[in-house]
Order: sequence, then C-alpha cells, then structure tokens
Amino acid sequence: MTDLLNDDVIHARPVMIVSLASDGPRHWSPPATANARRLTLDMDANPHRGLWALQLDDAVRAASEPTLLVAEGLACLAIARWAQLSPRRYVENIAGTCLFAPLAFASHQAPLLRNLQPSPSVRLPFRSAVIDTRASLAIARVLELADIWGSDFTDADAVPAAWCRGDSAPAALVAAAQVAGKRQRSAA
Repeated sequence: MTDLLNDDVIHARPVMIVSLASDGPRHWSPPATANARRLTLDMDANPHRGLWALQLDDAVRAASEPTLLVAEGLACLAIARWAQLSPRRYVENIAGTCLFAPLAFASHQAPLLRNLQPSPSVRLPFRSAVIDTRASLAIARVLELADIWGSDFTDADAVPAAWCRGDSAPAALVAAAQVAGKRQRSAA
C-alpha cells in the first residue's frame, strides 16, 4: 500500500490533511501539491457530541472527486471511527487514507483518546496504509489496528523523504519511543 505515498498518487488526487486543533508539531506531511487542503477537527470542546464527525462529513461531501485523506496521531482514530460508523455514501468519495502513527498523542489529548477508543472492529471501507516505526512502544497495538482496519502496514523508515516534516520524521518517532521506554524502565 506504499503506493498511497507515491508522488504520482499524491499529485493525481485531491489531498485532505486532517488534524486536531490540539495537535502539536506534525512529523509527516504530503509533498507540496496544489490540490491539498487542510481540515482541523474541533474535538477539544466536546468530543463526545460528534461535531467533528459532521466536519468530516461536510468536507468529504464537498470534495469534487475521490480524495486521499492524510492524518497523524489521534486524527487517524477519528477518521477510522467516522468511516466505520458512516453510511456508505459518505465514504465512497475517499480514494484512500494514510494514517501516520495512529496511537501517538500528547498527554493533554488523553481524554480524546478515551472518546475514540475502542474503535469499532470492522475493516475500513477504502484503501488504507498505517505508517509507524517498529520501535514504537505501541507497535503491537498499531499492528493490531492495521489488521482490524484491513490496512497495509508501512515502516516509517520506508516512507519517501518528501513526506518527512523536518529532517527526519522516522528518527523523531524512534527517539520519542526510546525516551518513553527509558522512563518506563526507570520507573520500574
């Protein structure tokens, strides 16, 4: 499914970069393209009401042709939850989705994680790729989600350099996993 990360795919389809208002710096972003737009989901005020799902509904229905969704962190879980619970006509305009580090989140986002989990255990109704580093502390759960969603898994080291935000997104993810691992070992 690495073909979703291919330059030809990115430039051939509209791209919607989905994020949360509370997201910090992004590690991943598609290469610059004229057909990319951003959607920031407002999940902070009252995430359980599903207003963020209405934002996704409206944005996807407004797309004039099949669109590639790109998300990082908890925005991945929001897309999965939306896609699995939405009627078919709402998701048929999705060409595919790239889900980067779906379980990466900041501590202040923990309440959002609780509202998005557990995700329904059904396949996503479109092509999808889950991208994460195998050094992640949550890699077992990430691989489980990829399997449940019917997504291909791509190791972060295999992502084309044009997708890396900054100098080395995979290195940043690996470093974050190593720091978290050291904290867990020292707490034990």
